[in-house]
Amino acid sequence: MPQAPKEADPLLISYLDAIVALTCQREAHGLTASLIDSLCQHVQAERFRLLAVSHLNNDSDFDENNIQGAVVRDWLDPLSTPIPIRHDKDLLACARTKDRISRKIPVTGGRRLVLPILGVSNVTALLVIEGMRELGSEDGVLARLVQIFSNQLYLLSRNELDGLTGLYNRQSFDERIKHLVLNAGHDERRARSSVAAPHNCLALLDIDHFKMVNDRYGHLYGDEVLVQFARLMSHSFRHQDMMFRYGGEEFALVLVGMTSEAAVPALEFFRLSLEAYEFPQIGCKTVSIGVAGISPGESVDTIINRADKAMYHAKQNGRNQVCCYETLVARGKLAPVSVITGDIELF
Repeated sequence: MPQAPKEADPLLISYLDAIVALTCQREAHGLTASLIDSLCQHVQAERFRLLAVSHLNNDSDFDENNIQGAVVRDWLDPLSTPIPIRHDKDLLACARTKDRISRKIPVTGGRRLVLPILGVSNVTALLVIEGMRELGSEDGVLARLVQIFSNQLYLLSRNELDGLTGLYNRQSFDERIKHLVLNAGHDERRARSSVAAPHNCLALLDIDHFKMVNDRYGHLYGDEVLVQFARLMSHSFRHQDMMFRYGGEEFALVLVGMTSEAAVPALEFFRLSLEAYEFPQIGCKTVSIGVAGISPGESVDTIINRADKAMYHAKQNGRNQVCCYETLVARGKLAPVSVITGDIELF
C-alpha cells in the first residue's frame, strides 16, 4: 500500500518553481533575488546580503592558504566596489573553513550569521544575515534553501563557461553585452543628473597565426595555447572585467569603467606579457587586439563591428598590436562604422 506523501514545505515549493523558470532563462541574478526574497519572508532579520568572492587577478583556484588575497562585492551589482575579505574576520573565517559563522552582536543583542555558498571545491559567495534572533525551526529551512541555491547556481555557472578555457562562453557574451548596452543608456541619464557615469569598452583579441599551431603541432598543442592564453588574460585584467572565449582562437573582453582610449595601456600590457610568454614546444605567440567604446543608444552589432574593424586593422597592418577604433577614426585611418536604425543609415 503506497504511503501518503509528506506535506511539502511551501517555501521550497515556491522556490523550486522559481528555479525551474529561471534556469530556463539562465538568469543568475533573478535566482539570487528569489533567494533574498524568500529569506525576507521566512527568516526574521534586519538585513540580507549575498557577496561574491573572487581574486583581484580573476584566479578562481584559491584555497584556504591564499584566501586572504580575495575580495568580496555585492552579488547583484558587479560594478560595486570590491572590499578585501581580510577586513572582515567573519567573512574570512567562513571562506577559509567553509563552515557557517555565527556571532552575537553585543551592542544590538542581535546575531550575525555568515553562510558559505560553495562552487566546485571552494566558496564562491557568502550569504550574510544580520540582526537576526536565535534560529529555531527556521534553521533547517535555511540550510536546505542555501543548499538548493548553491546547486542551482553551480549549474547555471557551468552553462555559462567555455569547457576548455574556463572563461565565459559565446552565449554568455551575447547575453551580457546586451545587458551592458542597455545599462549604458541608464548611465547616460545618470550623468545628466550630475552623477558620474561609468564608461565601458569592448576588446576583441585574436591570436596571430593560430592555424599554423594546429597544422604544425596538432590540436592538442593548439588547445594548450588557448588554455594558457585564457590564464594569462585572467592574471592580466581586473576581477570586474569580463572575459569570454568568443570563438576558436578569438576572445572578447569587456573592460568595466574604462573608455576605449584609457583601456589601451592595459591591453598593451597584456600584449607584451603574451609576447614574452613561451608556450611548451611552440615558443612565443602574439595577439592582435581591437577595442571600441560601449555607447548608449547603439546596437550591440554596431559596437561589436567597431571592435572587429579595429582588430582587423591591427592584423592587416603588421599584427601584434592594439588598435583603438575611436583613435583610428579620428586619425582618418578607419572609416566610421555606420549605425543602422530601421531603414535609416546614420553615420
